[in-house]
Amino acid sequence: MIRIFIVPAVALALLSGCGSSGLLDRNRPDEFAVTRAAPLAIPAEFTLPAPQEGAPRPQESDTKQKMLDAMFGTSTPSS
Repeated sequence: MIRIFIVPAVALALLSGCGSSGLLDRNRPDEFAVTRAAPLAIPAEFTLPAPQEGAPRPQESDTKQKMLDAMFGTSTPSS
């Protein structure tokens, strides 16, 4: 007698994962819908300044002091 209710309930539970209804439908990304991006292009007016002889390298400067100067102004008193 209990088998009459258990077998259909188990079958319904197992088959519920096969369907796609609005309640159980998940939005997934489509891994096959990948498109190629346009290649990178350098603008024609893109120029870098020429290095100056004897000038300090920008990556060797004191970043902590630059940050403090940017936040609170220069640390040297103006006379």
